Amino acid sequence: MLSDIYKTYNWTLAELHAFCLICECQNLSQAALRIGISQSAISLMVQRWRQALGDPLFVRARYGVAPTQIAIALREKLQPLLEEVGIALTQTQGFNPAQSTRVFKVHMTDIGQLVFLPGLNNFVAKHAPGIRLVIKNLGWEALESGLSSGEIDLAIGSLPMIKGRVHSRVFRHERYVTAMRKGHPLAKNELDLEAFVAADHLAIDATSSGHSLVENALRALDMRRNISLTIPHYLAAEQILVSSNYLLTVPNVAVLSFQDPAALCIVPTPLALPSFDVRVHWHERSRQDEGVRWLRTAISDLFGQR
Repeated sequence: MLSDIYKTYNWTLAELHAFCLICECQNLSQAALRIGISQSAISLMVQRWRQALGDPLFVRARYGVAPTQIAIALREKLQPLLEEVGIALTQTQGFNPAQSTRVFKVHMTDIGQLVFLPGLNNFVAKHAPGIRLVIKNLGWEALESGLSSGEIDLAIGSLPMIKGRVHSRVFRHERYVTAMRKGHPLAKNELDLEAFVAADHLAIDATSSGHSLVENALRALDMRRNISLTIPHYLAAEQILVSSNYLLTVPNVAVLSFQDPAALCIVPTPLALPSFDVRVHWHERSRQDEGVRWLRTAISDLFGQR
């Protein structure tokens, strides 16, 4: 498609980049500033594109411009191809994080975003200010195809379902724990299975929470616990836990990432729950990509257990 645009419309690679940047910024002045050209120069580009394609492409909006449907459709086709070109150039010219303007797309579950994203974002902002992170939370069934197609560059988590030409590196070993507020009646003594089952529980109905593992382990013992409240993600878990008599069983790293883990009593879960590895995954297609290698190494160094 890139070669077709070159031949038919005589667009340069720089113009294709400018086009996608205007679609992203929706502001000609901001796009021109980021590219390093004058606003009059980018306006002339837009005029030439309009004449070539017979479409306004960008129309006036309250805070800048809005892309037309044709512009949106064109950008959807161009952006992945331009990213592939950027990867190819990086592989031939070397990767300099301090100078790079690449976009890295990373899969994280909600627990991954809670635990890893703040630190990763701060690291990138400090050492590679031109790099942009796009965080995605794909369904389990879409992870392998997402890595192979380039929809995502990396996937972080305990993801044993990923097969195919995917590489991975372990950077954490995790276990499940049970947390409660420090004033909880069960915080005074060692938590046994009988007390665990009799207590009221807060459950997080997310694959990354281990909710189903607890239920399966209890079912194997012909036991059931009383789940008083089920929530879809970790966002409200800490506030609910410190203001109730609920127990919460989740990976240890999730509890430690709460704002005030010192307000909680964290104890071993009285069930035989398996420990697990947290890995960073990448596809064979990006094995030699210096940029992806830099990012996955940064993740392992930042969050690996020492």
